[in-house]
Amino acid sequence: MPAVAVVQTAFIGDVILATPLFAAARHALPGERVVGVVRKGCENIIENNPNVDDIIVWDKRGADGGFGGIFRIAGAIRHCGVHTALIPHRSLRTALALRISGAQVRVGFAKGGGSLMHTVRVPYRKGIHEVERNLMLAAALGWQSDGYVPAVYPDGSDREAVDRVLMGIGEFCVLAPGSVWPTKMWPAEYYIRIGAALAGRGMGVVVNGGTTDTGVCSEVAKGVPGAVDTCGNLTLRQSAELYRRSIFLLTGDTAPQHLAAAVGARVFALFGPTVRDFGFWPYTERGTVIEESLECRPCGVHGHTSCPLGTHACMKLLSPETLLGVIDGAIG
Repeated sequence: MPAVAVVQTAFIGDVILATPLFAAARHALPGERVVGVVRKGCENIIENNPNVDDIIVWDKRGADGGFGGIFRIAGAIRHCGVHTALIPHRSLRTALALRISGAQVRVGFAKGGGSLMHTVRVPYRKGIHEVERNLMLAAALGWQSDGYVPAVYPDGSDREAVDRVLMGIGEFCVLAPGSVWPTKMWPAEYYIRIGAALAGRGMGVVVNGGTTDTGVCSEVAKGVPGAVDTCGNLTLRQSAELYRRSIFLLTGDTAPQHLAAAVGARVFALFGPTVRDFGFWPYTERGTVIEESLECRPCGVHGHTSCPLGTHACMKLLSPETLLGVIDGAIG
């Protein structure tokens, strides 16, 4: 059976924001299979998605490293019968794999190392959300591109896992303090202060993150009375289900904000080194970006391992007391 692929082999948040393309592909080509090509570790996001029939996992840092991996992924794409690929990831390696795969139509952005290998090149617009930018790829094929939003689909086993975590907890909020980029992280002591204040009001506090966040999550959980630390113990879909049930999620400009938005949860996102203009704020009416206006912002597309000025003012100026006021104003 002929197939169309959505190829996003970047990181967790990027895959979440590419999920509207699966729905667009399904509706445009209802008689064809829809294939998702994602980086290893991201496959859980699109499992259970009713608009995804097949998943190809690219283990970039393992078995699929180097040129051999490019040819293996190209072969897997060819085996699925992919004739058209939407490629939001601006990567030379990804573009090369699609070129080798034999997919006749390859739609990507006219920016990045592999753009010359695309058969259809779409201008990369700044100042709009990544979801809307990605849907420009669908529009370039004449497909419907309005009305699609990110979506993640927890199943019964995911709900049961969250039931076990929340046993005995009433109303709760979630704090997700980690990030790959240290400058995107609000200070741990600030999370502790706001968590303790919320716990003092009788609200449950759950701390969440991935396996690389265990240090900061443990520090925050130990500092907040009665906090439950779920760091590294929940899958991505289970974390999404946790956020869905919460009063709100508080996090930085990281993947959890996109997981929360994809299940309709309320999310407060702390932006420091990055800005909304990059297009990665929570894509939901229940999302609030909290930021400080500083001349040094933004200092990079992703953030840094340390503040270029040595102050980390963009995050430190966002006091827990200020945030409590914003949260109270939003949730009443």
